[in-house]
Amino acid sequence: MPILQVQIQLIIELFSSSPNQALEGYVLVLFNGADDASYTAYDLDGFSTDSNGYFVVGDSGVTGISITLNSSAIQNGPDAVGLYQANKSDFPTDTPATTTNLIDAIVYDSDDADDTGLLTDLGETVQYNENEGLDAQNHSLQRQADGSFKAASPTPNSSNAVLSITSKSKGAIRIRPNPTSDIVYFTNNSKKLTIELYDLTGKLQLATTVMQRLDVGHLNSGLYLMHIRHGQEKQITKLFVQ
Repeated sequence: MPILQVQIQLIIELFSSSPNQALEGYVLVLFNGADDASYTAYDLDGFSTDSNGYFVVGDSGVTGISITLNSSAIQNGPDAVGLYQANKSDFPTDTPATTTNLIDAIVYDSDDADDTGLLTDLGETVQYNENEGLDAQNHSLQRQADGSFKAASPTPNSSNAVLSITSKSKGAIRIRPNPTSDIVYFTNNSKKLTIELYDLTGKLQLATTVMQRLDVGHLNSGLYLMHIRHGQEKQITKLFVQ
């Protein structure tokens, strides 16, 4: 399953844990925070990640791109990028942001106020600032091992500069598979976990304690926010139930 490794600047990067993964049936959609609707989309049919699991959409001046950005490029924010299991034809210009068939997304800005509508529509809780290092012109937003994003110099077709996506930060609980239709497994964990699962309306759908596995097969398909508590630490991650 590809995810938005994401280096938002002149590139959008995908990463798959399996090398040479086919991207058939996926589409990248760019959303404008002015109206929380799409302004361009890129079909990924016929493409695949490379031997290291990377795939880059970018400006013509970026080395190693597979798709060249069109004239609308990537807006500065508050805006968003979503990866969907869908087709470009499903997202004509001005299609409202949605979580339907959404695989991954990031809402971002450059010292702008949060776009709560766009965050809600994409099931996100954090809007990331590309200018957090006061160098937005030269930085991109890069995914960390805990699922968050940090600003750093772009590194297309290679591990993110701040913390490699394949690295495990101390204490970070990883869940897989995601999406899932029944069982979720927790890795990098030796503690009892308190789990709360909320739907996108904020309604608590599940509360339990586990260590290694969680059965979500009885839940409706859709996107959930999983609150994971272990000891005094807490993290929040998205879970897609198919």
